[in-house]
Amino acid sequence: MRPRSHLVPATLAVVAASAAGLPAQFLNRAAWLGAEEEGVRRDFAQGTEYFLDRFSYVVVAPWHERGLPTFGNRVDYRLGSTSGTQFTVEGAIDHALPLGDDFTFRYHVLQGENRDARFVRNAVALERRLGDGAAAFVQGEVFAEKSLIDVSAGAWLLRRGDDALRVMLTAVDMTADKSRDFRYERAPLATMASGAFGDAATHRVRFEVGGQLPFEQRDLDDDDRFAMRRWIGSATSHLRLAERDVLVTSFEAETTDKRLHPGAPASALAEDFDRTFLQARAEWWRDAAIPWSAGVLHTRHDEDGRRIADPSADLRTRRREWFGVLRVRLRAGERLCFEPQAFAGLVDDEFRDGVAARDERRFEGKLAWNTCWEFSPTMSLTAIVSLQLDEPAFGGGGAQFQARF
Repeated sequence: MRPRSHLVPATLAVVAASAAGLPAQFLNRAAWLGAEEEGVRRDFAQGTEYFLDRFSYVVVAPWHERGLPTFGNRVDYRLGSTSGTQFTVEGAIDHALPLGDDFTFRYHVLQGENRDARFVRNAVALERRLGDGAAAFVQGEVFAEKSLIDVSAGAWLLRRGDDALRVMLTAVDMTADKSRDFRYERAPLATMASGAFGDAATHRVRFEVGGQLPFEQRDLDDDDRFAMRRWIGSATSHLRLAERDVLVTSFEAETTDKRLHPGAPASALAEDFDRTFLQARAEWWRDAAIPWSAGVLHTRHDEDGRRIADPSADLRTRRREWFGVLRVRLRAGERLCFEPQAFAGLVDDEFRDGVAARDERRFEGKLAWNTCWEFSPTMSLTAIVSLQLDEPAFGGGGAQFQARF
């Protein structure tokens, strides 16, 4: 069976990206089924240092997230690579245009290229203000194939100053009855809530939670059946402990269940797949003339793929990572600054898929040098070069461009 990529709640991913600064890579992985087609099992080679590589050129230092800005106009692109197969692009553009009479037009772009997927999503929304801090909107991915458009409806339950709460329900492939390739046995719906609360001077929190509700499809040619459910969530907190000291905590989670049951005759490709992903970070940030932060990053990643007709080809991944993090910001002029960053720790890595196997406990580390040019307080461009600490090797490079309006 070859499920199509349009089964995804594309609008869910786009609206999630409109919460500026939320971890786009996590959303791409969690809300997107894969490159053009996807079976149950992932079709990429798992890089042994994937999460460490991503952290070094994607996750920004705490002082770049000052105040946890959200739901504003922005351009945000981040890219990096350690090899030709680990290239990552994460981009988002969000723009709101007031139309008058309490109506607003919104345009969202989400682009991602990583080990799971390559895609570009465009969505437009029409919003109507209902009162102080409240609004309702409808949204659609109008550049999708004509019969495969996702349509969303939602509301701003709160939007006052820097605080906001947004909820949304998406009808995925709303017009999919036109398809000649498959039929939904259970219609796909997606739901999401996201928001930000608090005072940057004391304590501020930003969060999101979303889910692809259980759905099932049947291929009209060979009677293959594909079913899936998925929940994702993330939260970031800045808690000021003293005048210059801030405790930064963040958390990301995903749980996914997928089932591929081909029609008659039974196939060895029939599979049940489960994925659990958890990542937590805590940093103590000294917001001084020379800002610095020290902390710890923990990742837990489990995958199980059970081949019903061929147990010898079962997939098993168990990955546990603990890294120490040290970052500092050194200003070299009015607009130029340098940000050396060090990451080092232990990884427990167990993997097998019927072809390859490994069971290792090892040290991994990376030293990254960031060169940042600030065009303005809300616009910057950063170039990143890194070196491996666990072996003499180039650790990759990247770039980050951020602008908020």
